[in-house]
Amino acid sequence: MPLGDSITQGAAGHASYRCQLWRKLISNGYRADFVGTLSTGYLGENTCSARWFDRDHEGHWSYRAEQVLANISNWAASTQPDLVLIHLGTNDTYHDQPEDSTVLELEQIIDRLRVVNPRVKVFLAQLTPTSSAIASLKLQSLNQRIPLLAEAKSTEESPVYVVDQWTGFVPSTDTYDGVHPNSLGEEKMAERWYQAIRDHL
Repeated sequence: MPLGDSITQGAAGHASYRCQLWRKLISNGYRADFVGTLSTGYLGENTCSARWFDRDHEGHWSYRAEQVLANISNWAASTQPDLVLIHLGTNDTYHDQPEDSTVLELEQIIDRLRVVNPRVKVFLAQLTPTSSAIASLKLQSLNQRIPLLAEAKSTEESPVYVVDQWTGFVPSTDTYDGVHPNSLGEEKMAERWYQAIRDHL
C-alpha cells in the first residue's frame, strides 16, 4: 500500500513515484500487488507507461496525518496490506500542525494497520524537502524524529523501517512546483523505496 498525500497520489499528467517503483519491482522479479481504494491521480489518470502498471494506491491529495488516521482502519480492512509505504507529514508542516501531534498520528496509523494485520511491514519515509526554506526547516525537524519513532514502534513481528527520501532530493530540479516530484524526483523516490524493500524482504 503506497500511503500518503499528493506526493503519493500524483496529479493528472504525472506518473507518480509508484510508476517507477512498479517498473523496478517487476523487472527485478518481484510479484507485486499494489493495494488501495484509489486508482487515479489528482483530477485524472497518472501517466505511466510501465507494462501492467498496478494503479491502486492510498495517496490522498492535500491530506494531513490526522485525516489519514481517521480513515486508515477502513482502508486497510478493505485492502489487507502486507507492506505499507508511508510518506506523510508535508501538509501538516504547511498547515503549521504541531510536530508532536504529527508524530503521534503516525504512531497511531501504524497501530491501526496492525489491528488489521499484526505482521504488517511498515516503510516510513523521511520526507522530501520543498522549495520553501521555512517549510523545509520544519520538515527537517520532523524527519529527525522519524528514526526514533521507528525504533520505538518496530517489533520483530511488525518491523518499521526508515526510508530516507530527504537526502539528495533537490526541489529546484526534482519537482515541477517546488513540492511535487517531476520525472527526476519520481525516479529518485522510487529508487529509495526499492532499495529499502530489496534490503528488508
